[in-house]
Amino acid sequence: GPVKTREFAFLALPRFTLLAFSSAIEPLRIANQLTQQPLYSWNLVSMDGAPVESSAGVRIEVDLGLEPLARDTTVVVCSGTDASQAADRKVLAWLRNHQRMGGRIGAICTGAYTLARAGLLGDDAPAVHWENRPAFRELFDVEPLQQIYVIGPKHFSCAGGEASVDMMLELIAQDHGKKLADAVAEMCLHSRRRIASVAQKTIYPAA
Repeated sequence: GPVKTREFAFLALPRFTLLAFSSAIEPLRIANQLTQQPLYSWNLVSMDGAPVESSAGVRIEVDLGLEPLARDTTVVVCSGTDASQAADRKVLAWLRNHQRMGGRIGAICTGAYTLARAGLLGDDAPAVHWENRPAFRELFDVEPLQQIYVIGPKHFSCAGGEASVDMMLELIAQDHGKKLADAVAEMCLHSRRRIASVAQKTIYPAA
């Protein structure tokens, strides 16, 4: 029957990590392909609406600048090697406003730095890549989680790399069930769905 499309906006910050970024989008595309239904849609966003260069030197075109988004859009902050200063004040204000309006926020790779700078983490610790944990702890006086992803009541985040696949598979499972998530994992040639080591909470109602 008819489904409600879940909308994402991927904010690509300068020198974002290409592997983590693409690993977050592809499971959504495959879920649509397998079901032949528009379960998910997404737009790519940059700070100024201009193309963004990844840490690998690959540039991507985007759909939007920092424009207001629909309340039910989930924003995912994608960062990389310039973790602590990748976002300017306009980005931080844009993220705060989206959450204030009831929008949902997540991060991949070092995107959690931007969430922390914007004051959006609350009491929830994020998942951060192991090499970034000491710096994150020093900058924000928060102990990052030692796991590949977390889906909490206020935000979701992952350590980057292939962990983006695992996190998105879990979001798909929460939306549409374990069977579809497992099928997407198989299409990704992802040998198994790795589940985070702590209890997770759904941060938004199922579609």
